[in-house]
Amino acid sequence: AGHRDAPAPAATMVLPLIGSDSFPRTKRFDARDRLALVHNAKRRTTGVDVAALDAQVAEKAALRAAELERERAHDVLANTLDRRLVMLEQERRGIAKELEQNVARFRAEHQAKESRREFDLSDPSGKRDARPARLGDEDPRTGVSSAQKFDGEDLDAGARRVAQTAQAAAWYAAQTAEKEARLNEARLAKEAHKELLKAQEQYQNEAAEAQAAARRAHAASVAAENARLATLKREKADSFKRAELDAENAERLRNESDMFLTEDPALATSALAPGRRVRPDHWKGASAAERAAVADAQRLQRLEKAEASKAEAAAEAYAASHYENTRRALEMNAERVEQFKAEQRAAVLATVLGQRAEKHESDAADRAERFQTGRFGDAYFAGFGASAR
Repeated sequence: AGHRDAPAPAATMVLPLIGSDSFPRTKRFDARDRLALVHNAKRRTTGVDVAALDAQVAEKAALRAAELERERAHDVLANTLDRRLVMLEQERRGIAKELEQNVARFRAEHQAKESRREFDLSDPSGKRDARPARLGDEDPRTGVSSAQKFDGEDLDAGARRVAQTAQAAAWYAAQTAEKEARLNEARLAKEAHKELLKAQEQYQNEAAEAQAAARRAHAASVAAENARLATLKREKADSFKRAELDAENAERLRNESDMFLTEDPALATSALAPGRRVRPDHWKGASAAERAAVADAQRLQRLEKAEASKAEAAAEAYAASHYENTRRALEMNAERVEQFKAEQRAAVLATVLGQRAEKHESDAADRAERFQTGRFGDAYFAGFGASAR
């Protein structure tokens, strides 16, 4: 205890170097020896012991590789065992299925339900396959004391069923023929309706073409009349211009030959009144009668001008009235055409609606006949249940 309390001098201690061969990683030593090793500057190393850490890493990698190898071997063994177990399970199921098939085949061949001793007690078709109590009056199974007729006995059930089947087949054939006849009639009605629509469409097209031709003819006639009127108006205007030109020429010639306008010296003297001279270009020197004559002439000229204006206004009013009558005639013709179209469309619509109503009633009657209840009477249902059983 005394030696432990007093540490030995550092010069006399032999301490291993950390990381050397004499100091393995797993060696354990006293804390005082470790303290002396740490305080000895010549023995300790500076920083981290890389070699020791590399040794630890290598050891851990080896352990990890060994662990992975063991896990891989375990996985391979588990997969092998699993495949083997699956194969064994499939083999077991195949053997069990074969055994079940053998059992079922044996039961079907050697243990049929009909071969059992108590099968007649639970035979579902026993009553159907059994013979009736008697087949007729000459049945040898019936004796003198046997019952000769049973309640509900019907020896003619088979023949009646055959007759009923034949009658039902005849009914079905008749219904099929009636249905085919109705379908054929409906098909013919559809064809007739189609032809009617085609004829109506053709009539509408022809009417439209006739109306278009009439409109074109009317337009051509109106254009010809307008051209004629334009020609007359143009000729009238030309004749009016020629008349005005002729009047101007005549006036120019009259003025050129007028002695007054040309200042003929012969007008300066008068054989009747040498001392008095009347100038017709103004009122000076004119008498009251002469002034009245001039006024009358002017009044006549005004009247003639008014009459000419009235005649021109009447001609223009006549032309305007003619144009207005032509326009109204065209409008009335267009209205009649539109009214005719509307009447044709209304007639076609009424025909189509009537045909649709007839088809709807026919379809409703057909559905009522096909799906209504009570198609078979009491005589049909009375034949059921009247058999020997």
